[in-house]
Amino acid sequence: MKIVFFDVDKITREYLQNKPIGCGEVILLEESLENISPTQYRQIKDAEVISVFVHTALRMNNESLDKFPALKLIATRSTGFDHIDLNYCQKRKIEVVNVPKYGESSVAEFAFGALLALVRRLIQARTDMKNNFVRMNEYIGFDLYNHTIGIIGTGAIGRHMAKLAKGFGMDILAYDLYPNEELSRILNLKYVSLDELYAKADVISLHIPATPQNYHLLDDKAFEKMKKGVIIVNTARGSLIDPEALYRALVRKQVAGAALDVLENEDFIIHDDIILKSQDIPIDFAMNTIVNARLMQMKNVLITPHIAFNSIDAVHRILKTTYENINAFCEGKIKNSVLKK
Repeated sequence: MKIVFFDVDKITREYLQNKPIGCGEVILLEESLENISPTQYRQIKDAEVISVFVHTALRMNNESLDKFPALKLIATRSTGFDHIDLNYCQKRKIEVVNVPKYGESSVAEFAFGALLALVRRLIQARTDMKNNFVRMNEYIGFDLYNHTIGIIGTGAIGRHMAKLAKGFGMDILAYDLYPNEELSRILNLKYVSLDELYAKADVISLHIPATPQNYHLLDDKAFEKMKKGVIIVNTARGSLIDPEALYRALVRKQVAGAALDVLENEDFIIHDDIILKSQDIPIDFAMNTIVNARLMQMKNVLITPHIAFNSIDAVHRILKTTYENINAFCEGKIKNSVLKK
């Protein structure tokens, strides 16, 4: 059995070299799938297992998966799996497994840190200090204490975000299809409708998956319902927010600021080599890239390259689960299946 890891960094290489997988030949490639050479492809084309990271620029669709006729398992090193064509995998009988839980503390801490950096103008103040151009009146922020946070999605990460907000003395509103009554009781958290959350929250933080139902959850209509001067935090998935609608809301000051670790079609910014290789870029991708570039120029928008998960502790948890997922497959078992959920 041939097992291929793409997007391998130093931490991943060291982990797997110190804890080898118990079956087959393991090949570790620094490159993403779309960047491998013809020589590398000849070496791995008969792979039965591949492991990819959520940052892989190439979507795992029929075009990419057909390159691996012997493929039986995709082990994504992420919780999200919207970068994989699950319908095609089912047709090909390719199993897909993920890392269902690894970063609730990592992502929530990052989200709260980004929120603090945004509302207290840390990035702007630091930049001005470096440039010897300090303007004290431009760094006025606001306390989180006694303000209201609206948390959309109270799964593992959303719950941890609520705990942090409680520690800062915030009032907590939440929206979830399946309210957690115990969480509500412990944190004095109140579940409300989306409309009520929009109307009352000073800060809105997204912690839900990318699904067809959640696509552009925050659009023009949603922003119009929000309290004027709201802060938006997104460490979940870029497609949850219509970027053009967010830009319009920022320009008219309906939204006072945004901390975004994810962007719709972020690959066109994170992996600029896609633009160099692409002959036919879809118009919506091109428009997103233009709007994302405009958002990055705004002083009241903090954008980071999808790194909320990226603590050493979380990365080790990802690798541990991926290792266990592949070893289980080697033993004829399926662990953390996405297709069977």
